[in-house]
Amino acid sequence: MPKKNHFSQTLALLGLSLLITTTACTGNTTAPDPASTDAETPTETPTETPQAEEVGLILTGEGLQLVNLQTGSTTALAFDTDMAPTLDVVTQILGEPEEIGENSECPSGPLTIATWPSGLALNAADDTFVGWALRPSDDDTALTTASGIGIGSTRQELEASYTVEVVDSSLGIEFSAGDLYGLLTSAEPTGTITNLWAGVACNFR
Repeated sequence: MPKKNHFSQTLALLGLSLLITTTACTGNTTAPDPASTDAETPTETPTETPQAEEVGLILTGEGLQLVNLQTGSTTALAFDTDMAPTLDVVTQILGEPEEIGENSECPSGPLTIATWPSGLALNAADDTFVGWALRPSDDDTALTTASGIGIGSTRQELEASYTVEVVDSSLGIEFSAGDLYGLLTSAEPTGTITNLWAGVACNFR
């Protein structure tokens, strides 16, 4: 019996089912009459039955969420859980991290940080998923919250979805929106988000 790949096993552990595109073959497989020399050999007629379900990634104040883009069902990748399954699933969606390294100088304490070309960084402490951060990127992957808030969103758009507090901090124009935090280019309604994070971050104030 063939083994399931590690990604399938991880998704099973997370309670998310993925259907893989399959090809079902149907057709008449009756053998030709041996008494007839003119009997035609039947041919199978393949019928494509696409069942692939795409999975997207959503940013939340409590971690990340996987979302089935066909059904809308979600599966949480929550903070304070094992980093390994989260890293594995995010890698399957975004590709291999461009870097995984440890920063022992983070004000919050040493963090292992995995970063992707999309600008996403996942933070782990003692192999536990504790935070994520998002920065500007040239990558085409646009990661957002369920409300569509991400890098480039305006303060006006942010306040349409969240209760927001804005302060002028040592990091810049900083905002909090529940468990989401970030930086704006200005405090004006047209100011745009340049950085976004949740959970434990490696910010030097």
